[in-house]
Amino acid sequence: MRKYIPWMLGLFALCVASSGIAQNTINNGVAAVVNSEAITFRDVLAQTQMEEDDLRAQQQAGKITDDERKQRIKDRRKTVLDSLIDTRLIIQDYKKKGYNFPDYYFDREERQRIRDQFGGDRQALVKTLEDRGITLADWKKSIRETFIVQQMRQINAKRFITISPHMVEEYYQHHVRDFLQPDRVKLRMIYLAPESSPEVEATAKEVLSQLESGSDFSQLARKYSDYNRAGGGLFQDNNGWVERDGLKSELAEAAFQLRPGQASGIISLSTAQGAKAFYILQVEEVKKATVTPLSSIRDAIESTLVAAESEKVQKEWIDRLKRDAYIEKFL
Repeated sequence: MRKYIPWMLGLFALCVASSGIAQNTINNGVAAVVNSEAITFRDVLAQTQMEEDDLRAQQQAGKITDDERKQRIKDRRKTVLDSLIDTRLIIQDYKKKGYNFPDYYFDREERQRIRDQFGGDRQALVKTLEDRGITLADWKKSIRETFIVQQMRQINAKRFITISPHMVEEYYQHHVRDFLQPDRVKLRMIYLAPESSPEVEATAKEVLSQLESGSDFSQLARKYSDYNRAGGGLFQDNNGWVERDGLKSELAEAAFQLRPGQASGIISLSTAQGAKAFYILQVEEVKKATVTPLSSIRDAIESTLVAAESEKVQKEWIDRLKRDAYIEKFL
């Protein structure tokens, strides 16, 4: 039930409504009230100030207008405020339900952050916080609240999410096109760049002549090709396997007409500079289009469904918390 909080009017008087004013001109007024707790402007600015400084620099450099800067700042502050409101509601729910995570959980999170972000150097953490005007106590509080929010989201998601085999099968049937593996060929290529020799076309014809006389394609590629010479011209992605959209259309048209072991003739294509480059292709293997069987992707589909259901459940949970809360925004 929403309740009117008398002292809120006193807090509201401290607020500064304009979103375009710099941080140093803003009193630490109230950006929002969530039940009996206030979210201050400084709470919001702590997360937006670096971006606001960047927008101010862009405006001064003439990259954006002053109106654009103000609108982006306004939008960003509103987004951050909404996130802070969600966080406050979750923390309040944590307390209301009597959860009490042991302190060693939070200590572990702090050590992990120091290790990951500051190479284990606690003095570097302290200096960074001082530079940003953040106290160590505020930093610890932020770590604590972030951990609580993450755990509460997981608790609520796990409590309500059940993925049945039928749901997995239904998803598979409805998204079967997403699991289609298109035609593929294992490809080798001899590529002769325009600058590779004074008579590059003559070189291409000589290579083709040797190939037609029985010379090994990979050996010719190691001798002549300007593409993956060390690898005998093998297509470099996916161990040689390539789909149609992984090649230029002219090369794809030729490659996907070849049978295993068969080589193309000379294919001539113009470069961006208008010079002629020459290609000779050989297909080693062909795989026709197939649909990935459900048995091999069941776990992946289940993970996708869990993620979607988790997002839905968490939104419903937050919406429920909002309906039962007193929330007033002044930003």
